[in-house]
Amino acid sequence: MGCQHLEEIYELWLLGATSEQASLDLRDHLGRGCPHCLERVREAVETVYVLGLAPKPARPHPRVKSEMLRQISRQAAPNR
Repeated sequence: MGCQHLEEIYELWLLGATSEQASLDLRDHLGRGCPHCLERVREAVETVYVLGLAPKPARPHPRVKSEMLRQISRQAAPNR
């Protein structure tokens, strides 16, 4: 498997979201010491780490959400 086939799976691989075969292929490729892929995996580690630091989305209280939606619909409605 060449590098071009691996470009899109580094982060997925680190998250354990690749197929067993893709994981084996990438591990084998990295084991051969491909400098390009080793650097890209290092970058992917940083990306996955930073994504893990992102705050969880907050859910507004139902009354707040309702009021926000009401204001949005008023602003979006044509003037009468």
